[in-house]
Amino acid sequence: MRTQFSKTALVVSFGLALAFTINSCASKAQQAASGGFETVKTPATELEEIKRDMESKFIPCGIGIGESSDEMVARNVSGDEARTDMAKTLNNFVERLSEAYAQNVSSEAKKIWEEGVRQSTHQELNGATSYKSVTQFNKENGHYKIYSLYVMNPDLLKKAVQAASSNQEELELRVKKDDMMKKLDEGTAAYKEKYKR
Repeated sequence: MRTQFSKTALVVSFGLALAFTINSCASKAQQAASGGFETVKTPATELEEIKRDMESKFIPCGIGIGESSDEMVARNVSGDEARTDMAKTLNNFVERLSEAYAQNVSSEAKKIWEEGVRQSTHQELNGATSYKSVTQFNKENGHYKIYSLYVMNPDLLKKAVQAASSNQEELELRVKKDDMMKKLDEGTAAYKEKYKR
């Protein structure tokens, strides 16, 4: 009986030691692979999650970070960066819409349409508003750091798409317009329900 208990205790001890060794090695391997870096959550992490949700619904948005000893300067830099990021998002939206709904359109007509949508929407970037911002202050250096998520009414994107489409006969005839408008309408509805301020 005692031998049986000793064998069981020995097996359990060996198993625990092996698990500890494997866990320790995995932890060291992770540290080595990350080059001394560790994963952290910043205010941008939360804003990126909101941004991903907005982008999945074709709601134009962008994130910016500004830092300065003057809070207003930090806020302005953050807003400008957010608008720049939103311009990139709009470019991605135009490409996604073009790939999904204008496959049967000639490349020249598609380029003209894409450029028309981009120009119209980029003019609206100044009308984008702050959806959420996080302000941090560093007492050591007296600097403000502001993280901002800006959003633009997706109805403006829809109007730009409609205007660019109506100017081209080929797009008017060959693009899957009803499907595209339905997708943009869903984005506008989600914006009004969840994100409009």
